[in-house]
Amino acid sequence: MKRNTSRNAWLLTGTLLGSAWLMTPAAAQDAAVAAPTTTQDMLENPSPEDWLLIHGNYAAHRFSQLDQINLENIDQLELAYAFAIEGVEGGGSRYANAQLEGTPVVEDGIMYFPNGWGVVYRVDVSDPTFANPQWKMDPAIDKPWAADVACCGVNNRGVALWQDKVISVALDGRLIASDKATGEILWDQAIADPALGETFTVGPLVMNNIAVVGPAGAEYGIRGWLEGRNLDTGEQIWRTYTVAGPGEPGGETWVNPGTYETGGGSIWVTGTFDPELNLMYWGTGNPGPDWDAEYRPGDNLYTDSALAMTPETGEIVWYFQYTPNDPYDYDEISEHHIVEVSINGEERKLALHAGRNGYFYGLDAASGEFVYGRQYTNDMSWTTGLDPKTGRPLEYDPATAVQAYVEGATPRRDGTVGTVCPIHTGGKNWEPAAYNPNLQLLFVAGGEGCNQRVTAIETGPATAGGTWKPRDRFVGGGGPEGGPVPPANPAWVVREAGALTAINVVTGEVEEKLMLDYFNRSGVLATAGNWVMIGELDGWVRAFNAETLDEVWRFNVGSAIKGPPISYSVDGRQYVALLVGSAVGNAQRQVNPRLNFFTPNHMLYVFTLDDDVL
Repeated sequence: MKRNTSRNAWLLTGTLLGSAWLMTPAAAQDAAVAAPTTTQDMLENPSPEDWLLIHGNYAAHRFSQLDQINLENIDQLELAYAFAIEGVEGGGSRYANAQLEGTPVVEDGIMYFPNGWGVVYRVDVSDPTFANPQWKMDPAIDKPWAADVACCGVNNRGVALWQDKVISVALDGRLIASDKATGEILWDQAIADPALGETFTVGPLVMNNIAVVGPAGAEYGIRGWLEGRNLDTGEQIWRTYTVAGPGEPGGETWVNPGTYETGGGSIWVTGTFDPELNLMYWGTGNPGPDWDAEYRPGDNLYTDSALAMTPETGEIVWYFQYTPNDPYDYDEISEHHIVEVSINGEERKLALHAGRNGYFYGLDAASGEFVYGRQYTNDMSWTTGLDPKTGRPLEYDPATAVQAYVEGATPRRDGTVGTVCPIHTGGKNWEPAAYNPNLQLLFVAGGEGCNQRVTAIETGPATAGGTWKPRDRFVGGGGPEGGPVPPANPAWVVREAGALTAINVVTGEVEEKLMLDYFNRSGVLATAGNWVMIGELDGWVRAFNAETLDEVWRFNVGSAIKGPPISYSVDGRQYVALLVGSAVGNAQRQVNPRLNFFTPNHMLYVFTLDDDVL
């Protein structure tokens, strides 16, 4: 393995393009450049040269069919250029900087991406030596008003392309359509409401002239929803709540009156879509409050669930709930991968999900039938397994409104400290996995180990005699204030680490696992060149052999990475790109003190092979 420090320093400093080069939409009018029309057929059958959707394709494979960069030459992968991104300052909010967690999209040599606030950039990436910025669209949001109810940072996970438009969200709850050629705003609709604790961090899912989005904010007592909007006008087509209310199917799973109103079920990762079944798949967030399950007895539908829905109406065709009455903050917002495999001689189309709760699920994509569930994390304390017929946790009791699960794992109002394995951020958090169809392996970058939680009793809204009001935190607990408490089971050592795990999608079993230092990082890119790539909090971009997980290349960008890599091709040359610049959380700093002085450095990095290799 070659440690590639890339070209000399002059290349990096000579190709950092500052914000002064960027044109506003008004200035871009006179310099408008051609932009292809993005059709439904293009989105259903994306060209290997492009990266048209946030997850690479509708099925969330995040797999590049390009193989110019392969195991024979990846050690010659070098920095082509870097591009500095402006406008990430906190603007008076409680956050010093926005984070770059978005996935760029690329069409015909043009790249589009947002910063954390929702500023959208168009950059010509067709030249192998520098980026050519063309316009930026700034939604000019009230930063403190939006960011102060953003639970976990100022984030925006990507944009969508539709016909002549770029479809994007802003943190303050707006859905925006911009002209693809000029950046001019064509329509701008306020949908989510920060006054209620709602913000937009999710990249829109677009199909058949419909954009679907939903709000983050479970930690602020929102009632989650998904909404379909007309892409010509921005007008509402439908809204479906992810927390069922009285008289609605599932409403009876919120036993105490009014608890559904602050029930969580937020949305912050882009869903997937199967055109053949005409179903889209969304993962939903945790119930609220996060830790105080005794406040909200019942299964709490449709939190912690997979929802299969029709795009035209928002109807829930089927659902599968992973952790009923969740007391662990095991929200399941991350993507559901659509794959076709042969199981016991039968061809099956599955919706796959690497659960935050430590289990890997295969569900029938058409019906939601449970096909398999396998533990993929090293440690498991909250349940002893899944029912092989239903996929429910073995300890789940349908006659009990407040689930106990395994003693010692669940925090309770009586002061019981829960030692939770896997860690509450999960075997996999939001960071997207990638699927290599040639190997039938899904690559998951996630967390390992355990941590501890305690309950803080919630009183509920002031309208119901409590003290909580909108824009207040509503989590019902957190880490033990006095520090670590000896776990009931000494085998459940309180620790936090990370892993890159390769899972066989036919069996659901782990094929390979590589332990890593950090439980937060970028998502994964898989390629036909038989390598996978991730970015890490300590600045390393790393590539691994897809079959063995042996490291084959690395490059350090000097700043924390959470933006997932992509790959595309222009004029016969393959590139790899990712957004860099993320704050390092307190938990990560405690576990890894060397991260204490990392400074977010907001950049686009683009890599390609050395000219001598091509």
